[in-house]
Amino acid sequence: MKRINLLTIALIAVAVLGLSVTGCKKNPGIGQDQAGDFNKSSSAFTDSRTPPATQATIPNVISSNLTLTTANEWILDGPTFVTNGATLTINPGVFVRGRKTSTSGNPSFLIVTRGAKLIANGTQTTPIVFTSDQEPCNRAAGDWGGVVILGNGRTNVATTTSVEGIAASYLPSSPFLSFPASIQYGGSDEADASNASSLKYVRIEFAGDILQNDNELNGLTLGGVGSATTLSNIQVSYGADDGFEFFGGSVNAKYLISYGNNDDDFDFDQGYQGSIQFAVAVKLACASGYSSNPNGIECNNVTSPVTTVNSRVTRPILSNITILGHSASPGPIGSGSAGIGALFRAGTEFTFVNFLVGGFGVGVNYTAAATSPAPVYRDGAIHAFTTPSTPGAPASVDTQTGGLTNDFLGLTSPFSLSCSCTSPSIPNFTSQSPVAAGTLPAVTHAGGVFPAGTMDSAGSAFQGAMGTSRWDLGTYWTSYNLQGNTY
Repeated sequence: MKRINLLTIALIAVAVLGLSVTGCKKNPGIGQDQAGDFNKSSSAFTDSRTPPATQATIPNVISSNLTLTTANEWILDGPTFVTNGATLTINPGVFVRGRKTSTSGNPSFLIVTRGAKLIANGTQTTPIVFTSDQEPCNRAAGDWGGVVILGNGRTNVATTTSVEGIAASYLPSSPFLSFPASIQYGGSDEADASNASSLKYVRIEFAGDILQNDNELNGLTLGGVGSATTLSNIQVSYGADDGFEFFGGSVNAKYLISYGNNDDDFDFDQGYQGSIQFAVAVKLACASGYSSNPNGIECNNVTSPVTTVNSRVTRPILSNITILGHSASPGPIGSGSAGIGALFRAGTEFTFVNFLVGGFGVGVNYTAAATSPAPVYRDGAIHAFTTPSTPGAPASVDTQTGGLTNDFLGLTSPFSLSCSCTSPSIPNFTSQSPVAAGTLPAVTHAGGVFPAGTMDSAGSAFQGAMGTSRWDLGTYWTSYNLQGNTY
């Protein structure tokens, strides 16, 4: 669980995107640069699609199957619940806008309750976009609430646990939804196939809602979501809290991007036991409202005291991860990003392999993590301004302390990106491994050997999220010029 004070602090950092309120123009074209020249304009990362002129409002309670088509641009107006075993299908290319000022005065968000499903499968050229209803260059973290999926997967707390960030006043009275039953998650079904959702080629932008400290909505919140759910090619950007948060469950995910979110990029809690492979996290200067402790990875168990249900602990399996902070704030130039690159707390277990971490004062801290079984922690490179690893890194992990030598992580000037609403720099995530990458380890979880296919052996050839080619390049599905997008 988070134990941070969400006081706003100012960050001066690297960024890919500016918050200038002038000069936003529609980019005339979309290009692809598979060769890896990252000093060009942002055209490859600007989504210049035009949503439909007609708008339709999504019902606040979806109790029977519903499909959102590209005939309309769809509006989330306040708290919206998929319930009663219904399936909400969102077709490729659909735009969904969360209303900043909803009719009810409550935050606009989408929550998929236990037994219901969300099928949101976009494509590389027709991604599904959840975004703010505000104008370009005037969008901000917390404009709307985000996406929440709840399931019957196993956790290490009681099955009556309620997802954070949802107040009783958010539930509609007509049709009546009971509180807290409608926002509870967890169960005994590891796969939870009957509850399986699917998100592919999806962007979630300017989301998040903070009720109070430790009670927030994230960009994408997953509570007790089982391994039958599919998560692939998802970008969460400029959120008011975490990018991705996993409360228990065993859902696996690939090709994730957390970009400029105000708190943690990847947060694991309450007995989460899934695998994450090929994932990028970037802290940005031009975002505002960072928490006092915005970690790249934050891994928690049940704390104070450390307790679990059925001896289940939080045990993420993380491979081919790139975590980038920045070089300036909160202290003097060169002190590094606030927070820690990867923080493993409170008796958690973890596998962390084939990774790149840079731009933080402390790169990796696993002082409080479980020592038996020993963590699988190897084949990576850490840059840190003060301490690369606490306790120390194994021999298979290369480290650098102090000012960053640009070629150490195999990235070109990763902390020297310009801020501009119309032509921000393009981030460089492509890496030549600074040390020999090893073979992905055999990993186990409570059910034995981890399910086949969840770890891609191709990732053993390089460290970080990408080798010498980029899976984030392409038309539309990613965007690093979110303020400049004219939709």
